Amino acid sequence: MSELEHDWNAPGPKKRSWDKGGKTRHQQGYGSAWVKLRKQILERDCHLCQPCRAKGRVTVGNQVDHIRPKAQGGTDSPDNLQTICDPCHQDKTARDNGRRVKRAIGLDGWPTEGN
Repeated sequence: MSELEHDWNAPGPKKRSWDKGGKTRHQQGYGSAWVKLRKQILERDCHLCQPCRAKGRVTVGNQVDHIRPKAQGGTDSPDNLQTICDPCHQDKTARDNGRRVKRAIGLDGWPTEGN
């Protein structure tokens, strides 16, 4: 095999979270029923990030997250869904995938609270 060829069946790096294997959002289970459920969850949580709220902060949430990821046996049940902001979602996704969450550093050079 030349340097420019690639063996796509060879073991390689772990699948990336953004790599959906060529599936559409409908094939992944995020069709019109998900859009309706997502809207219900955002309204139930008053569009507030639930992890921030648990830490005493008020932050607008614009995503709906599976508390227990579907890949780990979670469901689309409303009690497994929460409204979440972008920074919290990135941190939670990193933890769910076994990665370390980077701590935010304040202007004073010390880690900020809540990470």
